[in-house]
Amino acid sequence: MRSTVVQYNEIRRPARLRRRIADNAWRLDKAGRKLVEDLLEATAEAERRIAEQRARIRYLEDLSITDELTGLLNRRGFHVELDRALARAQRQGETGVLLLCDLNNFKPINDTFGHPAGDAVLCAVAGLLCRRTRRSDYVARLGGDEFAVLMTDTAPTRAGSRAARLQAQLNQLRIEWEDARIPVSAGFGLEAYDGRSRPDSLMIAADQALYRGKQPRLVEGR
Repeated sequence: MRSTVVQYNEIRRPARLRRRIADNAWRLDKAGRKLVEDLLEATAEAERRIAEQRARIRYLEDLSITDELTGLLNRRGFHVELDRALARAQRQGETGVLLLCDLNNFKPINDTFGHPAGDAVLCAVAGLLCRRTRRSDYVARLGGDEFAVLMTDTAPTRAGSRAARLQAQLNQLRIEWEDARIPVSAGFGLEAYDGRSRPDSLMIAADQALYRGKQPRLVEGR
């Protein structure tokens, strides 16, 4: 009888062992799946935080080179693009034109209608400059009522006619403000560049051209 029991237990032992192994394997598989799920969740959270941090960095970078009022490049951002354009001109023989734009009689607009009206004028001018220039051009507000357009990869002979059309369109601009229509006009100054040009000298030359263009108006006291 005892021999029969021993034999029976010997027969059942592999079955119990298999069940135990299967049970442990199931537990390990469940724990493994949970570990993988936790790892995937942690990875997704890390990626989300990295994306948020990168977006924050891009936002801060944009703030440092963007004019808050108009959304255009500010002076710093414009000089970054100017340096890049001149570097391309030196490498590839590209030519282009720097255009400076200064609004006429802007202070009286602020004095008469208030600064919100002046801001509306600046935003309208910014919008027109963006609409009437190419995607490859760079438009900036350098400060106050002074704007700049960098016409990249442009022959100087063509830039003059483009600038004349742009100035004519800007001088036709009228801003509706309360019961008034505020006229807008601006002086332009152009200077061509090539691979030999330098940023500072280019800005000075364009500014001098702008001043010469506004001289008759200054003499007439308008």
